[in-house]
Amino acid sequence: LCAALLLSLWITNRNNNRLVPETTSSTETPQPTEEIKVNIPITNVPDNREEDATNPQDIKVYFEFPLKNKIVKAYSNGEIVKNTTTDDWRTHNALDIEGKSGESVVSIYDGVVIEVTHDALWGTTIIIDHGNGYTAKYCGLKKDSVPELNQKVKSNEKIGVLDEIPMESADGIHLHFEMYKAGKNVSPIKYLGKEITV
Repeated sequence: LCAALLLSLWITNRNNNRLVPETTSSTETPQPTEEIKVNIPITNVPDNREEDATNPQDIKVYFEFPLKNKIVKAYSNGEIVKNTTTDDWRTHNALDIEGKSGESVVSIYDGVVIEVTHDALWGTTIIIDHGNGYTAKYCGLKKDSVPELNQKVKSNEKIGVLDEIPMESADGIHLHFEMYKAGKNVSPIKYLGKEITV
């Protein structure tokens, strides 16, 4: 009986040893898990992004007088005035500045000549795009004195000399000067001889 009991204990102990997992050696240490860092700001890297285009700096321009003489007829601002040459009433969308035949006319600002015409009523006329939405029309110039189409001009640069204006011949020799902002005719006197923010 004793022998049977001992045999039974030995078999049970042997089976239990098979179920116990092997343990790691006490000399081995577990490796630490690497810490993952997120949303850490990066420093010492140059910022090559362009400046915010929604806040451009103001641009200032100064418009010269095309002819520094007496104004003989003002901009009529939509009111009709008498044209003594044609003997009728009409709006005068320009500034008339007196002068002498052959007297120099200058560009009011940097620009590009976008039109040159030789008109039977207004004489030789040029239109200059002065940038930033501003254009100007210079009427009553001598035919061979004006710059060519697409020619660039500088502020205060000579762009022609005075000649007759058949449409306004009764008013004598003068420059008929029109100015436009964003395609709309405006009073030149509000801009000439002034610094404008555009």
